[in-house]
Amino acid sequence: MKKLLIALSGITVAGIAVLASGIVYAQTSDDPPAAADDEKADPDRDMRQTPPDPEAIKRALQEKAKRIPKGGLAAALRAAKDERSDRAQTVQNGPNLEALREDLKRAETQDAQQSPASARSAQSQTFSSVAPPAPPPPGIRAMAPSRLKRADEKEIERVRAPVLLPADPSLRDKLKVYGMENVYTATAIIDKEASFSMTGTCNRVIGGDPDIAAFRKRISEKPRRLSGTGASYNISRNDFGTDLSFAKFGCGYVMTIECGDPAADTRCSADDYLFGLADSMILANPELAGGE
Repeated sequence: MKKLLIALSGITVAGIAVLASGIVYAQTSDDPPAAADDEKADPDRDMRQTPPDPEAIKRALQEKAKRIPKGGLAAALRAAKDERSDRAQTVQNGPNLEALREDLKRAETQDAQQSPASARSAQSQTFSSVAPPAPPPPGIRAMAPSRLKRADEKEIERVRAPVLLPADPSLRDKLKVYGMENVYTATAIIDKEASFSMTGTCNRVIGGDPDIAAFRKRISEKPRRLSGTGASYNISRNDFGTDLSFAKFGCGYVMTIECGDPAADTRCSADDYLFGLADSMILANPELAGGE
């Protein structure tokens, strides 16, 4: 006991302070709250340490599969069968160049027969203080791509299908064209309330779903034709606007008008605007028809 007291009495105040600081350091190095702070700083720590549960993943996929409509699921399963008899196939089809040349010659003849006097009388007719611009003549006329203000000639040159575009200058001069070998797309902003797009291709879809095949058969049996170009057509509407699809020279074309308010905008709610664009077209790659 005396020896212990002597040892303690020999410790100075500075020694006691050093001893106390060592005890505090030992306690803080294993302090549980610090570990909790580390967990807060790294919330994904448990996910990395715990491997994923295969059963939980399976249950999540089963719940998601329940939300797939039965019709869509059946179509997806049917599409996965390579041996099905109604499988759709896409084949590359060339345009009917002879019919294209005949249409161009017909338009040239109509232009030659129109006398200057009749042209002046048509321009002199006014229904208001400012005469409305005369609509482009019906039919298809050749126009060099260099005359298009916003279209890139290189995009048109790469297309080996007839590039038909609306002849109306107010829309034609706004069009941008994007071309591939057998398909092209033209787009334009008409104004702040409407936009235009047109796609053409000579690819053909053979076969397909029986309902779609039956629909194509009904259309072919009772074709409707545009008065200006003589092309068979079909028109449909959706929540965004109106589509007018027509067939010409063995190729297919779709013209689309999208409106901010399709029900109130007559360009989408009525047919006249789209019919006017489709009746009068230009051929932007006349070299395809032999330069005639």
